[in-house]
Amino acid sequence: MATPETRSFSPYASDEAKAALQNLLKTDVNPEEYRAAMRLLGTILGGIISPLIPHLARCLVVSTAEDADYLSRGVLDGLKSCHITRTAVFWNNHYSIGDNVSVAPVVHKFLEPGYEKSSQLVVVKSIISGSCVVRTNLLEVIEQVKAQTIYIVSPVMHKNSEASLKSEFPAKISKKFKFVYFAQDTQKEKSSGEVVPGIGGQVYGKLGLDDQPVRSGFIPELVKELTHMY
Repeated sequence: MATPETRSFSPYASDEAKAALQNLLKTDVNPEEYRAAMRLLGTILGGIISPLIPHLARCLVVSTAEDADYLSRGVLDGLKSCHITRTAVFWNNHYSIGDNVSVAPVVHKFLEPGYEKSSQLVVVKSIISGSCVVRTNLLEVIEQVKAQTIYIVSPVMHKNSEASLKSEFPAKISKKFKFVYFAQDTQKEKSSGEVVPGIGGQVYGKLGLDDQPVRSGFIPELVKELTHMY
């Protein structure tokens, strides 16, 4: 499968990462393969940011419920050997209110005890097409976590999303942002606003989920495991 002309790669994109991104775009990919590709991409991303973070620093990995078991768990795998990790998972109700504007209020959340002691924020999203979800989830923790650096981590970002997210925060916050991604896409579907080729479509169905987790009652295995630990 050829790389789309509207896609460019960042210096972080290894051959392994590019191959995993291509797997997301296969029309016949099944949920198990898609999940494995997402987890691998997360592990690679975690391995990239791990040496950028001081050894044994406390890291809070923030994700949506749909990303928790695969992309986010991969990032945690890449971080936990050298850092103290905590997890925050948010169930966002993401919907459009017209004129290419969307909102993503948090309906449920899981905050692992000790999360507020973190000095490094790692915000994970399967694809960043705008600023809505990342902005919302950052606002949920930004007052409690005095972050030295805020890593915005995703396999794929739209070309305008970095500037859009920075514009949503004062300079004292946005100057802490460090964006780590593999691919940047320039196009969106006019009707849906979905990034093309992005991650091959809506992540929920690709992962084998019926709908957004907040609407289907889905609880990530990661949350279940962590809940039993405390």
